Amino acid sequence: MLIHTPNLRLFTCTAQHLEAIVRDPASLGSLLDVAIPRAWPSFPEAYPQLLKMLDRDPLLAWSGWWLYLFVSPEERTLVGCGGFRGPADPQGVVEVGCEIAPAHGGRGYGAEAVGGLVRYAFTRPEVLAVEARTAPQRSACARVLEKAGMLLLRKEQDPQDGPIWRWRISRNDYLGNQRKAA
Repeated sequence: MLIHTPNLRLFTCTAQHLEAIVRDPASLGSLLDVAIPRAWPSFPEAYPQLLKMLDRDPLLAWSGWWLYLFVSPEERTLVGCGGFRGPADPQGVVEVGCEIAPAHGGRGYGAEAVGGLVRYAFTRPEVLAVEARTAPQRSACARVLEKAGMLLLRKEQDPQDGPIWRWRISRNDYLGNQRKAA
């Protein structure tokens, strides 16, 4: 699956991609024919677990509710990755997350990638809202979510991550923002 934004291509992360990331993140570059930035990924410990998930259910990668690799075709480089924690829950909510490589931070890629993921999510009729989480502080991550149209929903205590801020954009707010921009 491929999601297009003005400056990025969001490619579905396959088992072959995950194997390369686990083995040596730089080896992903030859698969995608792009440069891989130093200090990426920020959380390398997550990728073996993602690979195990995909081994158990190979169709996850093609469900749309998975991990995407963010590539700048103009620069021919990977700028980050992100995606969905899974399909919509019974209330119609999906959660997104992303990481931008430090070398590419502050250039709008995070907001553009999250915006592409949000746009994709709202093409699916079962999705009524998109949420995200950040550390409980004003940060670049929080600003990315604001630029993507999300509003701070609440502060909460996550059993695994501790205190977090939860962000959200509803389908109605998203459509309203699209009308205003047109």
